[in-house]
Amino acid sequence: MHIRHLHLPGLTSYSHLVKIQTHLLSLHLSNLSPHIKSPHPTPSAPPPPTLLTFQTPPTYTCGRREISRLTPSQITHLRADGKAEFYESLRGGQTTYHGPGQLIAFLILNLKTHSFTSRSYVEFLENSVIATLALYGITGTRTENPGVWTPNGKKIASVGVHLRRYITGYGIGLNVHTDMGWFDRIVVCGLPGKKATNFEAEEVRGKSVEEVARAFARVVAEGLRDCDEVVRIVREDEVLGNE
Repeated sequence: MHIRHLHLPGLTSYSHLVKIQTHLLSLHLSNLSPHIKSPHPTPSAPPPPTLLTFQTPPTYTCGRREISRLTPSQITHLRADGKAEFYESLRGGQTTYHGPGQLIAFLILNLKTHSFTSRSYVEFLENSVIATLALYGITGTRTENPGVWTPNGKKIASVGVHLRRYITGYGIGLNVHTDMGWFDRIVVCGLPGKKATNFEAEEVRGKSVEEVARAFARVVAEGLRDCDEVVRIVREDEVLGNE
């Protein structure tokens, strides 16, 4: 088995990537075995796991528990006089920031195929971030709080996923050379006093998001059961088909 990796260069709107993700989710759901009670079963082989990596313009997203709970004034504050976008999402977690210099990675796969539980899958994502950070000499840790943290108590990566019939969506946001000023508009992880950090603040400079995305893809592939290679995809239309 292989994992497909599509990295989109430049900046891509968050809503566009959600549309790609939704299409991939539908391909997986249509291939579920009969006992899952898929409304559209098909005998064709299920799609391989797919990793989407990208950067967005300045964007804030809230998690599913916050949908319709943020006040108009809070949303206006996040939009920063039109300098940032705001979206409600189905992932877990609270309001977070995405933007230039941050690696966003959506991983779409079937938990059962890779022998994950929901808990072990989140741990897998966090451990994959930690292993990627180690490649650059940065120490990352898991704590009682979600995401990946540095020893100085700052959050370097967020994790938020969505599950539907064992199919995963969303994933991680890893700060490479993110403008950290954008995090001042939110409470990191919902924990007052906590701060975010990035590669540069941890004394690792000159790394591109694309480079870190390739490293993360390799780490993910190595950690997936029965996955033996990363197949790089260079066009959206390649990943939108059911191979």
